[in-house]
Amino acid sequence: MRRLLLPLLLVLSACGQPPTGDAGAPAPDPLRGRTFLATAITDDDKPRDMELSLEFTDDGRLIARASCNMMQGKVDTSDGRLVIDGGLATTDMGCDPARHEQDAYVADVLGASPSWQLDDDRLTITAGTTRFELAPREAVDPDRELAGTTWELDTLVDAEVASSMAAGAQPVTLVFDGKTVVADTHCNGVRGDYTIDGNTISVDLGPMTKMACAPEIMRGENAVVDVLRGKVTYEITADRLTITNPSGKGIQLHAR
Repeated sequence: MRRLLLPLLLVLSACGQPPTGDAGAPAPDPLRGRTFLATAITDDDKPRDMELSLEFTDDGRLIARASCNMMQGKVDTSDGRLVIDGGLATTDMGCDPARHEQDAYVADVLGASPSWQLDDDRLTITAGTTRFELAPREAVDPDRELAGTTWELDTLVDAEVASSMAAGAQPVTLVFDGKTVVADTHCNGVRGDYTIDGNTISVDLGPMTKMACAPEIMRGENAVVDVLRGKVTYEITADRLTITNPSGKGIQLHAR
């Protein structure tokens, strides 16, 4: 199991020279606060089969997620190019060689100060004969509903440190039905009533059995129980659910 620092944030800019507003002031950057997903990646007009997410944060950083690790850095988008200031920092998850190669490929393209163009919400990034074609994340991969989706636990969060579930561990799942949340942890029964107010969930966990199970099972169960206590915040982005307790503990799940 690898431990990694939690992601930071990101940003990008519009096509060509940034437009100016009144009195020559730069117009708002149309890429800030947005995430784009690749719809096509080509080299010499030959398609490359891989996933890519580019997120542009409100504080001027670019976050890229390809096949394994997350890469992020400050970005300057003026003059129609993406220029990473100081290079890309990356997490250090262990993945197979093929996925690491795809990460390196994306890092090389972004590190080459590629040109970019935004046309009718479609973002195109070009470096030599390489071309990334991307569309807004909401159009490609809309947010899932909290209720009615089976959410599988994959990441445990403690303050600014996240760790993945052990490889081969029994999947821990959460299901919200509108009134009750049920966690299948493969050990003790975890169930509670909940209400939603904006981006907060108030959970009232019911009584649980006290069986002791294998450490890898208890790790996932304890993480869920520690987080689902009282009023917690939640966020859904595409197929990802993040639940955070005021204590700083949290869990991240993906839709099945």
